[in-house]
Amino acid sequence: MSENFFSELVSTLNPDQKCRLAVPLANDEACAYAICHAVKTGILQATLIGDPDQIRTMYGDIAHHEQVRIIEEKDEKKACAMAVKEVREGRCDILMKGLVATSTLLKAVLHATEGLRKNPILSHLTFFEFPGKPGLKILTDAAMCIAPDEDTLIKEIDNASEAYAMFVDTPPKVAMLAANEKVSEKVPSTVLGERVAKALADRKNMTVEGPISFDLAVSKESVQIKKYQGKIQGDADIFVVPRIDTGNAFYKALQYYVKAPMGGLVYGARCPVVLTSRADDNDTKFYSLLLGMVLWQRSIARASYIQSRN
Repeated sequence: MSENFFSELVSTLNPDQKCRLAVPLANDEACAYAICHAVKTGILQATLIGDPDQIRTMYGDIAHHEQVRIIEEKDEKKACAMAVKEVREGRCDILMKGLVATSTLLKAVLHATEGLRKNPILSHLTFFEFPGKPGLKILTDAAMCIAPDEDTLIKEIDNASEAYAMFVDTPPKVAMLAANEKVSEKVPSTVLGERVAKALADRKNMTVEGPISFDLAVSKESVQIKKYQGKIQGDADIFVVPRIDTGNAFYKALQYYVKAPMGGLVYGARCPVVLTSRADDNDTKFYSLLLGMVLWQRSIARASYIQSRN
């Protein structure tokens, strides 16, 4: 793996605070590589729930590692409930989606009495870095919020900015992406972007601009050519899309054309929920798990710091 934001994160993990992972139906090739690599690196303990025979075949020697525990449960719903319970009762720290439907896992996470709800909504965050341009960027939402309204977009931004603050000390610049920066009723995303930007105009922990086109959010040259005078001058940190189809296209363009180092997870629960896809390359799978581990460690450190000051 070449040096980038993600590969450098490994060195920031506290080896004395090993993260404990729970995976429902862990007999899944999409997450097996990431888990095996993390266990070999010595930064992870894993509870693998599912078909023991399939897990042992898929994970090889790692299935017998002292940091790995296997629990038999082949039913999808029961496995998800069991994984959530492992976190809720303190035996595990984070979740990772195995061979289960995302909706089934999230239903268990959001259960009214036995779930892990924390923030008002859960949203998917894609963490990435443009090749040749160092610096963390976040995209929301490429996988969960289908057609968010103004209130949902604000909650998405709250999740993204909260996560961003775990890695970067400066307030993020948030771009409400649309086709252009001119507000028109014919282009609903421009109206929505303007409303959200106005609603968050007084926030001290972020700068929100909208609507703004992608080129103005990422290119200082485009800003100069178009003589754009907005708050974001080609230097956006968080990219907010108006619909899931825009986010999904953005994600796959980063993945297949830009070849950007990236990782994704669901944010807003009491613990990170790591999502990987069979289509993701091995680096993306590991980076997604790495993000979950780092976010967990830093949330613990932040909570301890706040408690010490009170």
